[in-house]
Parts: sequence; structure tokens; C-alpha cells
Amino acid sequence: MTKFIFCADDFTGASDTLATLARSGLSARLYLNAPSSSVSENDPGHGSKSLDAFGVATSLRALGVEDGVATISPLAENIKSPDCNLYHFKVCSTFDSSPNTGNIAAIADRYALAVGANWKAIIGGQPSLKRFCLLGNLFAGAGNGKIHRIDRHPVMAEHPVTPMDEADLRCHLSKQGWANIGLIDFTMIRKGRAALVAEIRRRIADGETETLFDVAEETDLLTIGEALREITTDMPVLCVGASSVAQAIFPSFATPQKTRVRRRDGPVFAFAGSRSSLTAEQVAHAKNYVKHSVRPTDLLSPKAAADLRAECLSVLQSGQNLLVSLSDDRDHDIASHDLAHASAEFISTISNDVALGFLLIAGGDTSSLAVQKLGIDSLSFAADFDAGAPIICAHSTRTKLDHLPMLLKGGQMGKPALFDNIAALPVSASSS
Repeated sequence: MTKFIFCADDFTGASDTLATLARSGLSARLYLNAPSSSVSENDPGHGSKSLDAFGVATSLRALGVEDGVATISPLAENIKSPDCNLYHFKVCSTFDSSPNTGNIAAIADRYALAVGANWKAIIGGQPSLKRFCLLGNLFAGAGNGKIHRIDRHPVMAEHPVTPMDEADLRCHLSKQGWANIGLIDFTMIRKGRAALVAEIRRRIADGETETLFDVAEETDLLTIGEALREITTDMPVLCVGASSVAQAIFPSFATPQKTRVRRRDGPVFAFAGSRSSLTAEQVAHAKNYVKHSVRPTDLLSPKAAADLRAECLSVLQSGQNLLVSLSDDRDHDIASHDLAHASAEFISTISNDVALGFLLIAGGDTSSLAVQKLGIDSLSFAADFDAGAPIICAHSTRTKLDHLPMLLKGGQMGKPALFDNIAALPVSASSS
């Protein structure tokens, strides 16, 4: 029986949720489209009914309101299950969104309507990624380890598409359509499960439809999870938040296993579409790649893009690792979504034309669109690698892509040496 169903607004966080569920001992799979309840010929043993949990990854965080609602409507209808009361709308741990782009409230409302959830639980933090919610205000760690209020964060406050100019998540989400969000702060949570369940039931009886939960430390998540599991014994609930939702509901108390991570025989292809300072540091740190810095305008020029593809294929076909990064050239009028689409098309073409050993994509929107274009059916968890950036495995009817190990990371995730750490992975004996 399926215990947990999630829909993710991008692929980087979706892979982290997939990893969280797998760590907790659940059989889980991430799909690119709503899965069939039966076992697929191309996905043996992993029809959705045979899984403990499954999710669908999308590019919702990059879409406008009308497109977002139009995308979630049929998807939510298709994934709902009469046997499941726990649904999750996975959003970025920094909640970066706006009334016009990646509107969390509008999409969650339609999701909740489809699955029959009259109450939504908003989980405000993810301590494992240095995301904390205190008295409704969101704080996040930066690449240097310092914690900032989100509206003063050196990257997220200046996000090129959805800058976070408000730290109070109630105020932030009210601009997107939720005018009466309640808050259960950390003092209430620390009264324990029984008191928290009673408080939630009281609020639901009073007509509260959206409730934000503080998360200041891991124990807060454990208490919230205990309460939500009890609440969902007799009613469906839509949880909104990052991978911390899965951490709360399915905590793992086991010591993480040291998996011997390997890649396939073949070169590593890495694409850095994120403009974050941490990704820039990771690119600068990488020593085991042929590097190409690409101007955004080149990806939208048919001739320049064709020349670049030929040059990149030549490098990869020679067996060398390749790292392509977008230059910090801001002197253009290309919309961010158009640039992400062009980047995704470029990544897809390269990945389908050469047998790669590993694919690494940095950038949430770029990852989401690229994986959708690749021709992959589903993804499974392969191994932990870096905080918020697990290694996943592709499943596809396309030979070059089937069982391709991948890492999809947001701009703020990973250690400075992440690219070189991937290049240093040993090659699987079965692929050499």
C-alpha cells in the first residue's frame, strides 16, 4: 500500500525527497509523469501500487500561475489514491516563489482540492540543510556557513527570478493567496505530540485551512511528524515544504550506510546553470575537467549553439570530462525561463549523443527542464553524496540513458570540491 505521495516543484529537491524516503527504508521511485498503478514493462517491479512512496517531479517553480495550475490539475487527479492520506507538495527549502512565478499557494490549493485535503500543513524549516523557521520567520545558511534571515541572505534575497524580500512566511505566502495562515510556533511544538495533536484538531475545527509550523531543530520535526501521522489516520492532509516533510513523517534513526559509489564507464558531463556564488566557487575549484564558459546569448544562437555542441561532443568522445558553465554576462535581455529552456535543450542533445559515465547539473530550473527533455521514465535513489545532493539513477528505454548515474543540485548545495569529487568516482566493474 502506498503510504506517501509527493509532487515536486523542481528536480533537485525531488531527488532529495526521494533519497530521504529511501534512507528511511521505504521503496520509492520518482517519475517524470504520473505513473500507472500497474507494473510497467519498462519499469519492472515498480508500479506505483508496489511502492511505499512515489513522487512526480515537475518544473512548477518556474511556471506562471495559469500554467502552474493547469499542470498540477491533471497530475494531482492522477496520483491521488483512496489508500493514501499523506500528500506532499515539495517546494524549495528557501520557499523562493512569487505571486506570478512558482506561486505556492495557488498550486497547493488545486493539489489539495484534487486529493480531498481540507487542511494544509506548511513545514517551515529543514535543519539538515541549515534552514530554520522561528516565529514564522525563515533563516537559511549561506555557502560560508553563516545563517541569514532569508530577506538578507546574500543569494536568495537577490535571486534573479524570485528574490526573497520577506522573511515572515505568512506574509510571503499571503501575497500568493493565503491571507489567514495560522502559526504553530516552537513553544507549542515542544509541549509534545499529544498537545500538538489537540492544538491541530482545535484549529481545524475552527476552520483554519493553512497552518505554518516552526522548525528550529531536528526534534521539532520528529514531534510534528508524530502529530501528522495521527491526524492522517482519519483525514487526508497536504503537507507543503521541503524534504523535511519526509524527514518528519518517516524519520530514520539508522546510521547512514557508507555506500561505495561508482559511475559508469565514460566521461563526466557537468553543466552549471546556477549563478550562485557557491556554484561559481565549485566551478573554479574543479581541476579534472575541460572547462567551457558559455555566454547566455550563445545558447540561443543556432550557429553558436551548434558549434558549441560539436566542440563539446568532441571533448566527451575523446574520453575527457567536460564542465560547461554559464558566464556571468548579464548584458542581455534573455528571460530566465528562456535561458533555462535553451540550457536544457543543449544538455539533452549532448547526453543523448554520447555514452556518459555521469551527468551532473547545477541549477534548479535547468535541472528540471533538462531531465524532462532527456527521455527518462523514472529515477531511483543510488547513494548519498553531499548534503541535499544525492546520486540518483535514471531508468529509460533509451540505451544511452538507462542506469545513468546523475546528480542534480540547487545553486546553494554541495561542498566546494563537489565537481572534482564526482570526477574521482571509480568506474563500475560491470560497465568497464
